[in-house]
Amino acid sequence: MIPVKLSIAGFLSYQEPVEIDFTAVDLVCITGENGAGKSSILDAITWALFGRARKHDESIINLNSNQAQVRLDFDYEGNHYRINRINPRG
Repeated sequence: MIPVKLSIAGFLSYQEPVEIDFTAVDLVCITGENGAGKSSILDAITWALFGRARKHDESIINLNSNQAQVRLDFDYEGNHYRINRINPRG
């Protein structure tokens, strides 16, 4: 699996929409201060793929958001896939 693009909104520490484009890089290193959202990026990928992350209920929804949404575009064996997962509050 080769990630192409990751869009996150209302998911864990990401209240505002964020888009990460992986097409311009061959190798990614995620660095930052504690609480900056590094682990949330990996959680967003696993939640999109499997519906589970280290948190898998409404606790994945940012406290100031009404829903968590993650869209993952990736390539696998010559095919392009898009997963759009949404978890509304309530």
